[in-house]
Amino acid sequence: MTKKLAIVGGGPKAAALVSRAAVLRDMGVANVPDLLVFEKKAVGSAWSGDGGYSSGHLTLCSPAEKDVGFPYVEFSAENGEQSIASALHARFSWSAYLVATGSFSEWVDRGRDHPTHGIWADYLKWVFVKADQGIVPGEVIKVKSQSGGGWHITYVDDKDEVTTEVDGVVLTGTGEAKVISGLTSNIPTERLLNAETFWRHRNQVRKWNEIAVTGAGGAAGAIVAWLSNALAEESDATIRSISPMGTLFLRGDGYAERRWFTDPDAWTDLSLGDRRRLLERTEAGVISSRNKSIIDSACNVDYVLGKAINASWDDSELTIDITYDGQNQKQVTADCLINAIGFDAWSLLKLVDAVAVRNILDPTNKKIREQLEGEILPDLSFPVSAGLGTGLHVPSLAALAHGPGMATLGSLGLLASAILKSYL
Repeated sequence: MTKKLAIVGGGPKAAALVSRAAVLRDMGVANVPDLLVFEKKAVGSAWSGDGGYSSGHLTLCSPAEKDVGFPYVEFSAENGEQSIASALHARFSWSAYLVATGSFSEWVDRGRDHPTHGIWADYLKWVFVKADQGIVPGEVIKVKSQSGGGWHITYVDDKDEVTTEVDGVVLTGTGEAKVISGLTSNIPTERLLNAETFWRHRNQVRKWNEIAVTGAGGAAGAIVAWLSNALAEESDATIRSISPMGTLFLRGDGYAERRWFTDPDAWTDLSLGDRRRLLERTEAGVISSRNKSIIDSACNVDYVLGKAINASWDDSELTIDITYDGQNQKQVTADCLINAIGFDAWSLLKLVDAVAVRNILDPTNKKIREQLEGEILPDLSFPVSAGLGTGLHVPSLAALAHGPGMATLGSLGLLASAILKSYL
């Protein structure tokens, strides 16, 4: 019997799995699972600007060629008759999309620039159509492993709750925005935003003169860059960039860094400590070269050293407490605070109905989470020892164990291969 694989979220990781499964079926590979893609809004909604996280006009940080099949390194299928890499590229690559939509020559003539998030969302939708893959419209509210194997997926379809049974589950996405624990409860919602909600309210935010953005990674960089441009003609406007080292660092973007995404075979030769440091250098705590250039040329960005640990509201402005090296540093004021300290991939487990989840997500159990990150299996699922059942794949948590590309857009083809192999 053909197995069923549930994918929660209709973004790039889902598109990578959908495209690969379609090619494998066409090549006659046996036991390719049926894919059930659960999406509460629309394919690519986190990129189009319809679901937060982006305006849709932001520029993709990675090259468009790092598409749903990249890096195209598998040159033979199980039947030995056809290259899966060439089949994937011919049917689902970024270039194939541009040719199909009549945009290839224009893209080349314009310098092969990185596309906007909105165009990337259009590409993802095209992949689903090309693969003849529909979605299950609805919001997944619970996944629960079964004692005899498999999973129950409960989702809300319009107003009804529906439960279906599958053999495995892929949780995609970034997880919830991290929170600042010391915030007072009386701050008006429009004065306190995060890296998801900011983009829906950006036109309101630009009306204020003093805007604080806390965080040092890509989300913070994108927001600071956008604000510095949007407020460039406002002489009295200031964007306060609050970051642990008082600056926003450029992402390592040379071959030596990129090779870990494309070919992670040697990743495990590194110690866990070095892997964590490389992840910091290439993904966490760094911003894209495009946003770095915009911010460096802006005259309206004020750099603040430290971390925002608290904020209070006095009916006229926010007062933000800053700490550095464990010591209280200073206070700064602002009309609005955007919390862009990143996203918590572990929060994806809140969907999982299992006793072990409470223990894993306990804020005091950081060591348990760090240990599990290093033990993620080759198919990007949790080991049995985690107590979460078998066949729960969480790519966003697999970077430490299997290379930085597994949690990003860096090697979507390898990600899809790793997961689907366990079902073939």
